[in-house]
Amino acid sequence: MSFADKLRPWLPLHENGVSRAVHFVGAYLFTFSLLVPLSWVRLPVPGVSLTAAHLLVLAVVLYAVMLEWTAGLLMALPLLPTLMAAEAVARLATGTAVGVAVGVMVMRFALVVGAHVVFEKKTHGLSLGGPLLFFIEPVYLITLVLFSLGFKRDLYARATSQGTGPASAAR
Repeated sequence: MSFADKLRPWLPLHENGVSRAVHFVGAYLFTFSLLVPLSWVRLPVPGVSLTAAHLLVLAVVLYAVMLEWTAGLLMALPLLPTLMAAEAVARLATGTAVGVAVGVMVMRFALVVGAHVVFEKKTHGLSLGGPLLFFIEPVYLITLVLFSLGFKRDLYARATSQGTGPASAAR
């Protein structure tokens, strides 16, 4: 399935600017919450301090760039301070770090669900890509910014067309 096919059903569910902004921040809050405990998992690589958090960030960036290279690279920029903040929290006492990570995750879900209900008057649950969407939603949102600036016109045309692939057959 192409990125345009993935973007097509997502577009009408995220039309409000406030909701989009909350989703953008929410994706990084979700990632932060997972990076905290993953920062405790050290990988046995000689001469390098590598954790599972580093691998998650690398995987997210690679997938984001594969979806849409420009938006993927732009989406990757805030991941560095997100990782750094998560590593700083992970150095706190374990109970404190867990409390911060869980609190941020709860706040993230409350904000995003609230944004859908209040600003969009609709919700979609996990029907648009499951938990993976929590990591890469900024790619979708940055792509919309690129569309509004007049970039990625071909992608915009494909994403807003009725399509002929599996996504449109399910309608």
